[in-house]
Amino acid sequence: MTVNEELVDRLSTEVGRRLSDKARAGRRRALARISRCCVTVTDDGRTTREVWFDQTPTLGQLVARLGPECYVVSIAMKRRPLRERIRLALAAE
Repeated sequence: MTVNEELVDRLSTEVGRRLSDKARAGRRRALARISRCCVTVTDDGRTTREVWFDQTPTLGQLVARLGPECYVVSIAMKRRPLRERIRLALAAE
């Protein structure tokens, strides 16, 4: 029984694609764990403040936490500092 080269190439590319997809999903999970959502808001149009969320908030969550009179200036995902990640890991043990 001989194995066709086209079959070997097709199977190896399929396996490679699956491994790549699995690695990409792992990276997304890892980044989600070390990142937080930073929402910059203003009340008066002059001063801004940052409000942190563990996950990207919905509009309802923003209104519930900040009130209807706030204006959203920006929303960004920011990585947690290494010290904070170490502290969280130690606290989990």
